[in-house]
Amino acid sequence: MRVVSIGDLVLDYYYKDGKLLGVNGGMTAHNIIANLANLKIDTAVFGACGNDDAGLIAIKSLKDLKVDVSNVDIIENIHTRCFHVSYFNENDKLSFISKKRCPFCNEKKWYEESQIDLKKILNTIKKDDILVFDNLNFKNQEIIDKTNNKKIIDLGQYFEFENISDEEIIKKIKSKFTIINFNERVTKYLTKRFNLKDDLKLYELLKANLITITRGEKGARFIYNNIVYDFSLQNKANIVDSTGAGDAFIASIIKDWIKNDLKLDPSMFEKWYFNSNQLTSKVVGKMGARGHLKSLYKIKKTDDCSCHKFLLNERKKIKRCNININNLETRIKNAINSNAVSKLDNIAFKENENYLFIGTGGSFAGAYFASFLINHMYGCNTYAMYPRDVIYRNNKKIDKVILFSYSGTTNDIITSVTMFNNSAKYIITKGEIQNIVLKTNILKNNIISYRTGSNKGKERGFLSFEGAVAPASIFLKYYYNKIKPDFVLEDFIVSCLNYWQDYFNKLFKNKINMFTKGNIINIFKGDYTNSACYDIESKFIESGILNCIIHEKKNFSHGRFINYENLNNKNNLYFKQKTTSKYEEKLLEYLKNDNTIIIESKYDGLLCEFDLLIASQLLIYFIGKSLDIDVSKPQYSEEAMKIYFYKGEL
Repeated sequence: MRVVSIGDLVLDYYYKDGKLLGVNGGMTAHNIIANLANLKIDTAVFGACGNDDAGLIAIKSLKDLKVDVSNVDIIENIHTRCFHVSYFNENDKLSFISKKRCPFCNEKKWYEESQIDLKKILNTIKKDDILVFDNLNFKNQEIIDKTNNKKIIDLGQYFEFENISDEEIIKKIKSKFTIINFNERVTKYLTKRFNLKDDLKLYELLKANLITITRGEKGARFIYNNIVYDFSLQNKANIVDSTGAGDAFIASIIKDWIKNDLKLDPSMFEKWYFNSNQLTSKVVGKMGARGHLKSLYKIKKTDDCSCHKFLLNERKKIKRCNININNLETRIKNAINSNAVSKLDNIAFKENENYLFIGTGGSFAGAYFASFLINHMYGCNTYAMYPRDVIYRNNKKIDKVILFSYSGTTNDIITSVTMFNNSAKYIITKGEIQNIVLKTNILKNNIISYRTGSNKGKERGFLSFEGAVAPASIFLKYYYNKIKPDFVLEDFIVSCLNYWQDYFNKLFKNKINMFTKGNIINIFKGDYTNSACYDIESKFIESGILNCIIHEKKNFSHGRFINYENLNNKNNLYFKQKTTSKYEEKLLEYLKNDNTIIIESKYDGLLCEFDLLIASQLLIYFIGKSLDIDVSKPQYSEEAMKIYFYKGEL
C-alpha cells in the first residue's frame, strides 16, 4: 500500500526583501506526499512537468525525500508551473504575497489545463493505492469517479466552485472521499453558499467518512459519524512562515490513520491532532512549505532574471561514513601511539580475578575483543556485557569493571555500575578526561583516553568505526608489548586495511542482491569471529539496511536450521579464520547452494579476531557505497530519539 498524489508539479520561488532565497517543489498534494515520505510512509507521485530546469528540480525535490517519481511525465516544449512567494516585514511581522508572476520580470509560467496523462494514470493505479488530490479539475474528477480507491482531498481554496452550480459542487464531492481536509475559509464559503446551519450540516451533505477543518489559532475540528470534535491549539509556535502548515497537518492525520490499519477511531482523534500540531509547529518555524524537510535549493542565475535561466547551485553531499573510513587508519595509529596503551597497566590484571567489560552499540565489539584478549593473556574470568545485564547479576565476586564509551559519558554505561566503588571502575574512551571526571566521578587515573593533542577529532554519525576498532587496537598493542615487543602493529593494521579494501572492492564490482534493503541476513559466528559478528550486526541494524539473525556455528545444528529452511531468501555472511574445522566443512557444504559470502581471514586465533573486526568496517562501507546511501546518517523518527536520549534508571 502506498499514498499517491496526483497533479502537475510546481516549483516554488521564495524571495525576501527583493532577494531570491531559493526554490523548492510545491503544490498541496505533493507537499502532503513529501511530508508522508518523511514520516516513513510509502509514497509516489503521478504527475507531469516541463523538460526545463524548474521541472527537473521539482522532481528532484521529491526524489531527495525518497518519493517514487517514476510516474512523473516530463513533457517537451512546456514550462513547468512556477509560483512566487515574496516575504516582507509588516508591523514587525513577516508577511508574504503569493503570485504566479515573477516579481522581477512579471512573466507568468503557468499552463491552465493539467498535463497529466489520464489514461496512463488510470492504468497504473494499484487497487490498494490511497489517492491524494488538492483540486477538482476535470482530469482529477475523472480519476476520482472511475476508481474505487480510498481517496483524500485537501481543499484550501474555493475559487473553482465560484462558476459552477450548487448541484455540480455536490456531485463532485458527495460520497467520493474517505477524508476531506478543509481550510476554515472554504467551509464558511460552502455553508453560506448552501445556506447550511453549521459544519455538521456540511458533513451530512458531503458524506465523507471524516472531515477535518484547520482553523488557525482556534485549533482544528474533526467531524466523524455526525459528531463534532473540537481541539484547541496546544502549541503556539513561533511563526516564521505559515505556508505548508495545512499540508503537514493532513499528512500527519493520514499517517496516523494508516498506522491504525485505516480505521477511524474517535478515541484516537485527540492524539492524532496532537501529532499533527507537533508537525505543523515545525513547518511554521521554517521558510517554505517544505523548509522543515529540506533547505531551499540555491540557484545561480544565468540570465537577467533567475526565473528564465538558472543552474542548480547544490553543495556536494559528503557522506559521513566515507569521512570516517578515510580517517580510520590515522585514528587507529594515533590511538595505539597514545599513552592509553601504557595506562592499561593501571588496571593491574591478575590471573585469579574477575572482570566485567561493558559496552553498548558499536562499543560492544571493542569490549568483547578486550575481554577475549585479557582472558587469553591472564586466564582470568572475563565477561563482556551490555549495561543492563550488569544490573541483573550478582556482582559480589567482580573485582573490576572496564567500561567502553566513545564519549566517556554514555548514560547507560555510567548508570549500570553505580553499585561499584569508583576505584574499581575504568573507562576506555576518546573523551576529554576532565569533562568525564566532572560528569561521572570516575577517578582521573582510571580514565584511559586515546585522545591526544593532535587527535581530538571525533567521528560523527550513528555508526561507530573508530569507537569499535581503536579500543581493540589499544588492547592488542598492550598484548604485543608484553609478549612480543618487536611486533610492528602499525604495519599489521595497514596490511589488514589494504587487504580488505581490495577484497571488498573486487567483491562489489557487481551488485550483490543480498544487501537489498529489508532483506534478512544470517550471520555465522564462532572460531575467533565474534567481535566482527557483533559489530556488523550492530552496523546493519543501526544503519537501517537489513535485519540479521546471528547463529553460533555449532548451535545452528541444534534446530536453528528449521527456521533457516523456511526462509524465502537464504542470505548468509560467514566469518571464518584461516583454518577450517571438520564441523565447519560440513556446515559450509550445507550452505553452499545458498547465497553465501565467506569472509575468511588470513590468520587464526587472536589475529583473526582483530583482522575480521577491521573487515567489518570495510564491509559496511562498501555496502553503503553500492546502495549509494550514507550508512552513518540513517533516517529516524522523533519518537525514537526520545528513547535514544533517555537518561535515568535502567
